[in-house]
Amino acid sequence: MASTLFTPGQIGTLTLPNRVIRSATQDPFGHRDGTCDAKQVDLYREIAAAGTGAIITAYSYISPEARSTGIQVGFATPEQRASQKEVLDAVHAAGGRLILQLMHAGMNVFMPEKHVAGGKLLAPSGGLKAPNEMETTEITPADMDKIRADFVEAAKAAKELGFDGIQLHCAHGYLLSQFLDPTTNLRTDDYGGSAANRFRFPGECLTAIRQAVGQDYPVLVKVNTNCAGEADEAYAQDILYFCRQFEALGADAIELSGYNWLGLGKKKVPTFYLDRAKAIRQAVKIPLILVGGVRGPESAQAILDAGIDFVSASRPFICQPDFVQHLEKGEDSPCIGCTKCLGNIWAKEGRRCVKHPIPPEFTTQA
Repeated sequence: MASTLFTPGQIGTLTLPNRVIRSATQDPFGHRDGTCDAKQVDLYREIAAAGTGAIITAYSYISPEARSTGIQVGFATPEQRASQKEVLDAVHAAGGRLILQLMHAGMNVFMPEKHVAGGKLLAPSGGLKAPNEMETTEITPADMDKIRADFVEAAKAAKELGFDGIQLHCAHGYLLSQFLDPTTNLRTDDYGGSAANRFRFPGECLTAIRQAVGQDYPVLVKVNTNCAGEADEAYAQDILYFCRQFEALGADAIELSGYNWLGLGKKKVPTFYLDRAKAIRQAVKIPLILVGGVRGPESAQAILDAGIDFVSASRPFICQPDFVQHLEKGEDSPCIGCTKCLGNIWAKEGRRCVKHPIPPEFTTQA
């Protein structure tokens, strides 16, 4: 079958020159105040100039109490938005398209004792142990109102600044995926229990965003195709419901990922979530994007041949910002899925990937 990887694609009103998307990737080039560093501007310019179909930004927190890590970029303050506008302008000048990913960390929030009122670690359910060993506090209706409004304000600002679309982050263990996941949502009210109830708050956020930005502005969603433990058997049906609801509420495209991507990358599993994606393809008509395990033309084309509209990747773009050009030449990425790019290799060795040379002027820190 002839390759369709370098044919144009459509996401709502946004036309992409090819089917390759740089998935949201946490970059080490943020400042403690949540603004972007000049290195991030240069990196995004390079990815765009290589001809990448679209870039989805590093996940950006919608309020100071929503951040996930110390160096994460934000989209909550005028200064943060101005710095992200510099990235946007660089991408546009290079002929690229930039989609802003918006998120709230929930139980994964960074230093809640400092950033969250009262030091409470908000999550769908109380009494859960968070990754930082703190116990969670159940989100109240008033908390939901605040978070929903923060998502809307950020989406409106993204449109006003000229971003080519936004992506609502409902994956990877952050707040909205915590609502969808039966292992972290143990509520007994209208926001817990059934798939319909667990979807309610993410659905309300999507509905409010769509109403605020209008029907013509591209709005994407990222969601896990699976969950942990025995609950995954039922989740295989839940995700079909979630995706149908995302479509019904106005999402222009859905990016499909999973909770366990880190381990699969180390095991070199190809196209991590393709089986679930095939089932979802039968459930919805809007464009689907699949991330996970794309390392070269063969794995990318396998996704397209399965009826998935776009392929996205993260680690290969860390290894090679011009990854899309290597795909076009028929070359695989040298990325080995070691995930050291997620650690502090940048701080220790002055490089983002083990395939990059260590800068000669870099002195290893003690």
